[in-house]
Amino acid sequence: MSMHEEVWMRSFHRIISINDPIHRCEVMIQQCLAHFPFMRASMFTFSYFTSMGEGILRVDRHGVFSMNAIREDVRRIPPIQRALLTNKPAFLMMDQHHQLFPEEYIEAYDLTSVLIIPLSIERIAIGCVLLDEIEEGVTIHQGLIDEVMIYFQQALAYLLPSTPTTRSPLSKRETEVLQYAADGYSTKEMAGMLQISDFTARDYMSSAIRKVKANHRAEAVANALREKWIQ
Repeated sequence: MSMHEEVWMRSFHRIISINDPIHRCEVMIQQCLAHFPFMRASMFTFSYFTSMGEGILRVDRHGVFSMNAIREDVRRIPPIQRALLTNKPAFLMMDQHHQLFPEEYIEAYDLTSVLIIPLSIERIAIGCVLLDEIEEGVTIHQGLIDEVMIYFQQALAYLLPSTPTTRSPLSKRETEVLQYAADGYSTKEMAGMLQISDFTARDYMSSAIRKVKANHRAEAVANALREKWIQ
C-alpha cells in the first residue's frame, strides 16, 4: 500500500461512523479535495434505465451546496455518457471540447476543464464526480487521473457497505490484519499490536489479499468491506 493509500484509509474510516448518506458523500468529496489538486467537485447519481443524471451536492472553497435542481439526460453530454458506460475517467479542456459540453453549464460554473470520474459497483455505474478548478501550476497527467479513480473506487466501498453475501474465507489473523489496514495502520504498526513479527504480519496480509481475490492491499480492504468481512 502506498503512503497516499494509507492516508486515504484514515480518511475513509471517518465515513463508516457517519449514519447520514448525504453527509457520507460530503466527507468523501471533502477528503478528495484535500488529497488532490482540485478546488471544486460535484457529485451525481446515474440510472441506466432512464439515462438520467441527478445532482447530489457540490463542494468548493465556499462550502457545501445542494445540486438537487440539476436533472440531466447524460446522452446530451457524450463525454459523461462514455465515462459512465465504459467505467473509465475522462479529462476535458473546454477550449478543445466545448462543443461536447452544454454551454449553459460551462457559463454557469465558469468551466475551463473538467475531470469526469465514474462511480461504479461491480463495473456498473451508479453516478459520477466532476472535478474542476485545478490548483495553479498543476498539470493534469494520466498518473494523477488514475490515482483519483482509485481513490473513488476505494472510497465507494466505505460509502456503500453491503450486507454479507458469502462466508468469509479469511482466518482470524487475516481478518485482523485487513481490519487494521482498513483503519489505516501500517504493517509494522499492526505487527506490534498483534505481537507478531513484521514478516508474519506481511505473510498474513499476502494470504488475505490472495483469498479475497485482490491485486493489492487497498483492493483487498475494499473487497472485504463490501462483503462485510471487516468493518
